[in-house]
Amino acid sequence: MKKFILLMATIAIAWGAYAQKKGEISALGHLGYQSDFKRFALGVQGRYNLIDNIRVAPDVTFFFPKDKVTGLDVNLNVHYVINLKEDRFSFYPLAGLGMQNNHYGKQDVIVNNQVLKTDSHSDTNFAFNLGAGLTYDLDAKSFLNVEGKFMFGKDDCAVFLLGYGYKF
Repeated sequence: MKKFILLMATIAIAWGAYAQKKGEISALGHLGYQSDFKRFALGVQGRYNLIDNIRVAPDVTFFFPKDKVTGLDVNLNVHYVINLKEDRFSFYPLAGLGMQNNHYGKQDVIVNNQVLKTDSHSDTNFAFNLGAGLTYDLDAKSFLNVEGKFMFGKDDCAVFLLGYGYKF
C-alpha cells in the first residue's frame, strides 16, 4: 500500500511539473457565495508563481449584507497546480490563512418581551483554509476559474467562487 501511495504521489508531482511558469503573475475577479451566512460575494485575487507549479494567491472578498451582517475576508493561500488536459485545464488544491471580519449593524432584539436595540459592532477572527480549484485557459492570457474552500475558524464556513482572470 505504501508503494502505491508513493507511486501516485510521484505521478502527481511529475504531472504538475510543467503546469505554470515561474514568475507568472495573474489577477482575477470573482463572484461567489458563502454558506453559513448565506451571502453573495464579490472579490479579487492575485496570483504569483513562486516555482513552476506552486503559487501564492492573496485575495480579498466582500460579502454583501444579509440580516444586517456585512463581511470582508482577506486570505493568503498557496496553490499546487496540476495540468490536466492539453495545458488548458489545471487543478489545484489550496491551503492558507485567512482573516474573517463581520460587521453587525444595529438590530432590534426581544428580551423578556421588551424590544431592545443593539449597537453596531465588528468581529474579526482568523481561520485556516483548505480547498481546491479548477482553471480553464480561454487563450494565452485569459482564463475562467472555479474555487471552493472551507474556512476553519470561529465562523466556520464554505466559500464557492467563480471568476475570470488575466495573465500578465
